[in-house]
Amino acid sequence: MSSSVSSLIQQLNTDKLIGIVRTDTSESALWASSVLIEAGINWIEIPFTVPQATQVMEQLVEQYPQANIGAGTVLEAKEALQALGAGCKFLVAPVVNEPLIQLGLEQDLLVLPGAMTPTEIYKAWSLGASAVKFFPAQATGGVDFISAFRGPFPKIPLVATGGIELEHVPGYLMAGALAVGVGGRLVSKQMVLRRDEQEMRLLAKCYVEAAQNFSKTSAGQLAV
Repeated sequence: MSSSVSSLIQQLNTDKLIGIVRTDTSESALWASSVLIEAGINWIEIPFTVPQATQVMEQLVEQYPQANIGAGTVLEAKEALQALGAGCKFLVAPVVNEPLIQLGLEQDLLVLPGAMTPTEIYKAWSLGASAVKFFPAQATGGVDFISAFRGPFPKIPLVATGGIELEHVPGYLMAGALAVGVGGRLVSKQMVLRRDEQEMRLLAKCYVEAAQNFSKTSAGQLAV
């Protein structure tokens, strides 16, 4: 693992939270991302399903240099290169994509491939992934899966993503997850349509508080 990737992993180990902004328009993605960042979420994932996703990434990188902006739903090498050109610091894939992991190793880029089973997770790790996205978390074992998996595989950092409500956050972190990724529960279609900044900001701050309260304890720091 390169020093730059190691540094990002350590930052994620401290922040414990990735905000996933999946919206129907680029304008909505920019608006929601701004609200989350200003509420204290330092990691923002923009999926390639967002229209003009690359432009959104570029604008966020320029506007919020203190934040870690990443690309999500990365399925092809050309998307990874577009994200890299936009200044993204990390890539997230829904599956174990060997060429993408290799690209991350070559470019000193943090790549989080998505996996669901122990076999898939171990494969991603053995291919060189610095951490693995456990997805969809709530639908496939949740906290119990993390607890059981950490027994035989204590050195593989997992980022739990998928269906994670606010009340689930402490449980995932206590079970040993490196971090959690939160999308629809944090950036709901209703809040985006209403442009309800106050509600989204309050919810974002609650997620940040839940993550930070845990990370302040020595038990909340995963050895990576």
